Amino acid sequence: MVRFSALLAIGFAIFLAIGEAVRNWGDWQWWPFWLVDYIAATLMLTGGLFVLKRDDATVLVGAWGFTCAMFYMSFFSHIYEIQKGQLGSYGPQGSINEHTLTILIGILLLVSIIGFVMSLAGKQYR
Repeated sequence: MVRFSALLAIGFAIFLAIGEAVRNWGDWQWWPFWLVDYIAATLMLTGGLFVLKRDDATVLVGAWGFTCAMFYMSFFSHIYEIQKGQLGSYGPQGSINEHTLTILIGILLLVSIIGFVMSLAGKQYR
């Protein structure tokens, strides 16, 4: 289970890094809003590699936890903005429709919760 979580984390990290670049290409948000995604991607990649090479899930558990928290806040802040009705067909910045983006963020939140639970399930930590 932890090995699958590590492989999921590596794929997730690559998707997140590319997805963030695609979303912001040509109209980058204020730097703290995109930097946090690259921090999460770096943690996920590092955590996945630690499991595969060192059989140590400590970094992976932390990476999934960080990512869960990040996507939780992002998902509900997007829901809040949609409910306020102050967005046009595109969000405040970026090239993806706000409703589509919110659904994608919700899916990523769900995947990060699953990865977090799986990373906790099968290893003892050093």
